[in-house]
Amino acid sequence: MKIGIDIDNVIANTFQDLVPHFNQFVGQKMEPIQVIQFMRRRKLKMLGYYLNAWKNRIMTTVTLIDGAAETIRQWYQAHNIKLITSRMPLFNQQTRYWLKKHNIPFHELHHAKEMNKYKKADGCQIFIEDNIEESEILADHCERILLLDHPWNRRKPCKSNIIRVKNWQEIKLALDTPLCC
Repeated sequence: MKIGIDIDNVIANTFQDLVPHFNQFVGQKMEPIQVIQFMRRRKLKMLGYYLNAWKNRIMTTVTLIDGAAETIRQWYQAHNIKLITSRMPLFNQQTRYWLKKHNIPFHELHHAKEMNKYKKADGCQIFIEDNIEESEILADHCERILLLDHPWNRRKPCKSNIIRVKNWQEIKLALDTPLCC
């Protein structure tokens, strides 16, 4: 089986770990939802942030989400693991370093613009994602989407093949459960 997996906020605690760095960069303290809104509206400022994060190798310091690495290691021999991230290609080398540092095996690594992951998810039966809008697009291209629950994705998904999960234990369970109806 081909399994597509997002990196940020699915494998890596990116949001939690980078909010302090982000707040320092913008010079104010923002709540999580404000950070998300800022990221979506202030593209030019975000480019400056990404360049700063790249220069300071911030992406190499992000911690793992509990259970992610172990689960992916277990799946690696039996499944095709396709990591598809919205990180800018600028972060490719740091992303590969981080994956190696945490011993996360994969068969493919792709960078795709937000809302375009479906173009790289070709053939994935399962996709694990944290962005609800991205999940709804992917739902038209994958059999099942596992939406990892976060404060920014709490609205009800509009596609029936999107399954909300709370953690990697539930992700493992969902992978073993056949898709019905």
